[in-house]
Amino acid sequence: HRCDRPHRGNPTMKLVVISGRSGSGKTTALHVLEDIGYYCVDNLPVTLLQHLMKELKHSNPPVTMAAIGIDARNTSRQLLKLPNVLRELISDGVDSQVIYLDADDETLIKRFSETRRKHPISSDTKSLREAIERERDMLNPVASSASLIIDTSTLTLHQLRDLIKVRVGEAADTMAVLVESFG
Repeated sequence: HRCDRPHRGNPTMKLVVISGRSGSGKTTALHVLEDIGYYCVDNLPVTLLQHLMKELKHSNPPVTMAAIGIDARNTSRQLLKLPNVLRELISDGVDSQVIYLDADDETLIKRFSETRRKHPISSDTKSLREAIERERDMLNPVASSASLIIDTSTLTLHQLRDLIKVRVGEAADTMAVLVESFG
């Protein structure tokens, strides 16, 4: 189910769903979108997506660009609902796109060992490799809804940022300037 098909009427809201396995670059992608003007929410339960879009649409001023991170911290049952939720949003005039980030298992294992962060679904009884494999299965409904799948296995942080800006950033017409000073 692709979410980039034509919509009825003019869409009033652009929604980018960022998903993928842990360690694939989702947080980086959300930060890039936030920097170019998107309203961003990470780890939103799928069941709250329609409500959030309605709230943003009716806020003052209305939010016209939103990016939502949806990943395996949702339950499997919630993730199965995503394709239907996206179809309903499209019929409500929301221009929806799912970007799915992934990397090969060995790259993800290496990234987790380098950062010393715990994988969100690993446990004392589930190894990192098992958690990474389980997460792939859990996210299949999301991956099947993706209009863009990016393999980040060989991408640097800067290459991923540039790719997200090129593929999604055309919607933002403003330039962000960040000035840092240290002494």
